[in-house]
Amino acid sequence: MKSYELPDSPSGSMTPSRLDELQVESARYAVLRRLSPSLRHHLIRPLQPITLIYGVMNHKLSAPTVDVEAVKSHADKINDFAKDALAQCLDISSWLAPEPGVLVEFGTGVRECIGLLATTLHFRGFHLVNEIDELPQKIKQDAIRMVLNAILLEITDTLTEPAVITLDAMSRGDQISLSLKVELRDEGQVESYDDGYRKLVWSDVQALATHEGVSLSRHMNCVTMGFVVEPALVAATA
Repeated sequence: MKSYELPDSPSGSMTPSRLDELQVESARYAVLRRLSPSLRHHLIRPLQPITLIYGVMNHKLSAPTVDVEAVKSHADKINDFAKDALAQCLDISSWLAPEPGVLVEFGTGVRECIGLLATTLHFRGFHLVNEIDELPQKIKQDAIRMVLNAILLEITDTLTEPAVITLDAMSRGDQISLSLKVELRDEGQVESYDDGYRKLVWSDVQALATHEGVSLSRHMNCVTMGFVVEPALVAATA
Protein backbone atom coordinates (compact mmCIF):
# COMPACT_ATOMS: atom_id res chain seq x y z
CA MET A 1 0.00 0.00 0.00
CA LYS A 2 1.36 3.37 -0.98
CA SER A 3 1.88 5.88 1.79
CA TYR A 4 0.63 9.43 1.33
CA GLU A 5 2.79 12.35 2.34
CA LEU A 6 1.26 15.71 3.13
CA PRO A 7 2.74 18.50 1.02
CA ASP A 8 5.22 20.73 2.75
CA SER A 9 3.67 23.86 4.23
CA PRO A 10 5.09 27.11 2.87
CA SER A 11 7.93 28.44 4.94
CA GLY A 12 7.67 31.72 6.79
CA SER A 13 4.62 33.64 7.96
CA MET A 14 1.93 35.35 5.91
CA THR A 15 2.56 38.86 4.71
CA PRO A 16 0.71 41.73 6.43
CA SER A 17 -1.36 42.29 3.30
CA ARG A 18 -2.46 38.66 3.28
CA LEU A 19 -3.35 38.83 6.97
CA ASP A 20 -5.39 41.99 6.33
CA GLU A 21 -7.22 40.31 3.47
CA LEU A 22 -8.13 37.33 5.64
CA GLN A 23 -9.32 39.60 8.44
CA VAL A 24 -11.57 41.50 6.03
CA GLU A 25 -13.03 38.26 4.69
CA SER A 26 -13.59 36.98 8.22
CA ALA A 27 -15.32 40.22 9.24
CA ARG A 28 -17.45 40.24 6.09
CA TYR A 29 -18.57 36.66 6.68
CA ALA A 30 -19.35 37.47 10.32
CA VAL A 31 -21.63 40.34 9.27
CA LEU A 32 -23.40 38.26 6.61
CA ARG A 33 -23.76 35.31 8.96
CA ARG A 34 -25.41 37.53 11.55
CA LEU A 35 -27.68 39.17 8.96
CA SER A 36 -28.73 35.89 7.35
CA PRO A 37 -32.07 35.53 9.24
CA SER A 38 -33.13 39.04 8.18
CA LEU A 39 -31.89 38.57 4.61
CA ARG A 40 -33.81 35.29 4.39
CA HIS A 41 -36.99 37.00 5.60
CA HIS A 42 -36.62 39.78 3.01
CA LEU A 43 -35.97 37.15 0.34
CA ILE A 44 -39.20 35.20 0.87
CA ARG A 45 -41.48 38.11 1.78
CA PRO A 46 -42.63 38.87 -1.82
CA LEU A 47 -43.34 35.16 -2.37
CA GLN A 48 -45.76 34.72 0.52
CA PRO A 49 -48.79 36.54 -1.03
CA ILE A 50 -48.55 34.48 -4.24
CA THR A 51 -49.91 31.32 -2.58
CA LEU A 52 -52.82 33.26 -1.09
CA ILE A 53 -53.70 34.93 -4.39
CA TYR A 54 -53.43 31.63 -6.22
CA GLY A 55 -55.89 30.07 -3.76
CA VAL A 56 -58.42 32.84 -4.38
CA MET A 57 -57.94 32.63 -8.14
CA ASN A 58 -58.33 28.85 -8.13
CA HIS A 59 -61.56 29.20 -6.17
CA LYS A 60 -62.94 31.68 -8.72
CA LEU A 61 -61.95 29.39 -11.61
CA SER A 62 -63.93 26.51 -10.04
CA ALA A 63 -67.11 28.59 -9.86
CA PRO A 64 -69.96 27.76 -12.29
CA THR A 65 -69.49 31.15 -13.92
CA VAL A 66 -65.93 32.42 -14.19
CA ASP A 67 -65.35 36.14 -13.70
CA VAL A 68 -62.61 36.53 -16.30
CA GLU A 69 -61.75 40.09 -15.31
CA ALA A 70 -61.33 39.13 -11.63
CA VAL A 71 -59.12 36.17 -12.56
CA LYS A 72 -57.05 38.38 -14.85
CA SER A 73 -56.62 40.88 -12.00
CA HIS A 74 -55.35 38.13 -9.69
CA ALA A 75 -52.98 36.87 -12.39
CA ASP A 76 -51.58 40.38 -12.77
CA LYS A 77 -51.01 40.54 -9.00
CA ILE A 78 -49.14 37.23 -9.08
CA ASN A 79 -47.01 38.57 -11.91
CA ASP A 80 -46.24 41.75 -9.93
CA PHE A 81 -45.24 39.79 -6.82
CA ALA A 82 -43.09 37.46 -8.95
CA LYS A 83 -41.24 40.48 -10.38
CA ASP A 84 -40.72 41.83 -6.85
CA ALA A 85 -39.40 38.44 -5.75
CA LEU A 86 -36.94 38.36 -8.65
CA ALA A 87 -35.71 41.86 -7.84
CA GLN A 88 -35.33 40.86 -4.18
CA CYS A 89 -33.34 37.75 -5.15
CA LEU A 90 -30.98 39.85 -7.24
CA ASP A 91 -30.57 42.34 -4.40
CA ILE A 92 -29.84 39.63 -1.81
CA SER A 93 -27.27 38.07 -4.15
CA SER A 94 -25.47 41.42 -4.26
CA TRP A 95 -24.84 41.10 -0.52
CA LEU A 96 -23.01 37.84 -1.10
CA ALA A 97 -21.14 38.89 -4.24
CA PRO A 98 -21.17 42.70 -4.51
CA GLU A 99 -20.35 44.22 -7.85
CA PRO A 100 -17.60 46.85 -7.63
CA GLY A 101 -18.64 50.44 -8.19
CA VAL A 102 -22.34 50.09 -7.35
CA LEU A 103 -23.61 53.23 -5.63
CA VAL A 104 -26.65 54.03 -3.52
CA GLU A 105 -28.18 57.21 -2.16
CA PHE A 106 -26.88 57.73 1.35
CA GLY A 107 -30.29 57.92 3.02
CA THR A 108 -31.49 54.82 1.18
CA GLY A 109 -28.44 52.86 2.27
CA VAL A 110 -28.93 53.81 5.92
CA ARG A 111 -32.63 52.88 5.86
CA GLU A 112 -31.81 49.51 4.31
CA CYS A 113 -29.40 48.66 7.14
CA ILE A 114 -31.82 49.82 9.83
CA GLY A 115 -34.63 47.85 8.20
CA LEU A 116 -32.61 44.65 8.43
CA LEU A 117 -31.67 44.97 12.09
CA ALA A 118 -34.38 47.08 13.76
CA THR A 119 -36.74 44.23 14.66
CA THR A 120 -34.04 41.87 15.93
CA LEU A 121 -32.40 44.58 18.02
CA HIS A 122 -35.78 45.76 19.35
CA PHE A 123 -36.52 42.32 20.79
CA ARG A 124 -33.12 42.33 22.46
CA GLY A 125 -33.80 45.71 24.12
CA PHE A 126 -32.37 48.25 21.66
CA HIS A 127 -34.18 51.03 19.83
CA LEU A 128 -32.80 52.51 16.61
CA VAL A 129 -33.69 56.14 15.88
CA ASN A 130 -33.00 57.51 12.39
CA GLU A 131 -32.71 61.31 12.46
CA ILE A 132 -31.06 61.55 9.05
CA ASP A 133 -32.62 63.91 6.53
CA GLU A 134 -32.87 62.87 2.92
CA LEU A 135 -29.33 62.96 1.53
CA PRO A 136 -29.37 62.12 -2.19
CA GLN A 137 -25.58 61.99 -2.51
CA LYS A 138 -24.27 58.66 -3.75
CA ILE A 139 -21.84 56.50 -1.77
CA LYS A 140 -20.52 52.98 -2.29
CA GLN A 141 -23.31 50.52 -1.51
CA ASP A 142 -21.06 47.84 -0.09
CA ALA A 143 -19.35 50.35 2.21
CA ILE A 144 -22.54 51.43 3.97
CA ARG A 145 -23.85 47.87 4.12
CA MET A 146 -20.76 46.33 5.65
CA VAL A 147 -19.49 49.11 7.92
CA LEU A 148 -22.78 50.38 9.35
CA ASN A 149 -24.13 46.89 10.04
CA ALA A 150 -20.82 45.82 11.58
CA ILE A 151 -20.92 48.80 13.94
CA LEU A 152 -24.54 48.23 14.94
CA LEU A 153 -23.78 44.59 15.69
CA GLU A 154 -20.53 45.35 17.54
CA ILE A 155 -22.18 48.01 19.72
CA THR A 156 -25.16 45.85 20.66
CA ASP A 157 -22.96 42.78 21.22
CA THR A 158 -20.95 44.79 23.75
CA LEU A 159 -23.83 46.37 25.70
CA THR A 160 -25.47 44.62 28.63
CA GLU A 161 -28.15 47.28 29.22
CA PRO A 162 -31.01 48.43 26.96
CA ALA A 163 -30.12 51.49 24.89
CA VAL A 164 -31.33 53.97 22.31
CA ILE A 165 -29.00 54.22 19.31
CA THR A 166 -29.53 57.46 17.40
CA LEU A 167 -28.21 57.91 13.86
CA ASP A 168 -27.48 61.36 12.50
CA ALA A 169 -25.55 62.60 9.49
CA MET A 170 -24.00 65.73 8.04
CA SER A 171 -22.87 66.41 4.49
CA ARG A 172 -19.55 68.19 4.12
CA GLY A 173 -18.62 68.67 0.50
CA ASP A 174 -17.27 65.39 -0.81
CA GLN A 175 -17.85 63.51 2.43
CA ILE A 176 -20.83 62.52 4.58
CA SER A 177 -20.29 62.10 8.29
CA LEU A 178 -22.54 59.49 9.93
CA SER A 179 -22.67 59.35 13.72
CA LEU A 180 -24.17 56.79 16.10
CA LYS A 181 -24.88 57.96 19.63
CA VAL A 182 -25.62 55.45 22.37
CA GLU A 183 -27.80 56.37 25.35
CA LEU A 184 -28.44 53.73 27.98
CA ARG A 185 -31.95 53.15 29.32
CA ASP A 186 -32.29 52.12 32.94
CA GLU A 187 -34.61 49.24 32.16
CA GLY A 188 -32.86 46.07 33.29
CA GLN A 189 -30.70 43.92 31.04
CA VAL A 190 -30.76 43.09 27.36
CA GLU A 191 -31.27 39.66 25.90
CA SER A 192 -27.72 38.57 25.16
CA TYR A 193 -26.85 37.51 21.64
CA ASP A 194 -26.40 33.77 21.22
CA ASP A 195 -27.26 31.99 17.99
CA GLY A 196 -24.19 29.81 17.80
CA TYR A 197 -21.92 32.21 15.96
CA ARG A 198 -19.31 34.60 17.27
CA LYS A 199 -19.89 38.20 18.25
CA LEU A 200 -18.58 41.11 16.23
CA VAL A 201 -15.52 42.83 17.70
CA TRP A 202 -14.05 46.28 17.05
CA SER A 203 -11.18 44.89 14.97
CA ASP A 204 -13.82 43.54 12.53
CA VAL A 205 -15.23 47.04 12.17
CA GLN A 206 -11.79 48.55 11.66
CA ALA A 207 -10.84 46.00 9.02
CA LEU A 208 -14.02 46.59 7.02
CA ALA A 209 -13.79 50.38 7.32
CA THR A 210 -10.18 50.39 6.12
CA HIS A 211 -11.02 48.08 3.23
CA GLU A 212 -14.00 50.20 2.14
CA GLY A 213 -12.20 53.55 2.53
CA VAL A 214 -14.43 54.70 5.39
CA SER A 215 -12.89 56.90 8.08
CA LEU A 216 -13.71 55.80 11.60
CA SER A 217 -13.50 57.29 15.08
CA ARG A 218 -14.88 56.31 18.47
CA HIS A 219 -15.18 58.56 21.49
CA MET A 220 -17.15 57.92 24.67
CA ASN A 221 -20.66 56.92 23.59
CA CYS A 222 -20.38 58.01 19.95
CA VAL A 223 -19.04 56.36 16.80
CA THR A 224 -18.47 58.47 13.69
CA MET A 225 -17.94 57.27 10.12
CA GLY A 226 -16.93 59.27 7.08
CA PHE A 227 -18.20 58.12 3.67
CA VAL A 228 -16.78 59.54 0.45
CA VAL A 229 -19.39 60.98 -1.91
CA GLU A 230 -18.97 59.32 -5.30
CA PRO A 231 -19.88 60.45 -8.81
CA ALA A 232 -23.19 58.76 -9.67
CA LEU A 233 -21.79 56.48 -12.38
CA VAL A 234 -23.51 53.24 -11.38
CA ALA A 235 -26.92 53.20 -9.73
CA ALA A 236 -27.81 50.52 -7.22
CA THR A 237 -30.59 48.20 -8.28
CA ALA A 238 -33.87 48.79 -6.49
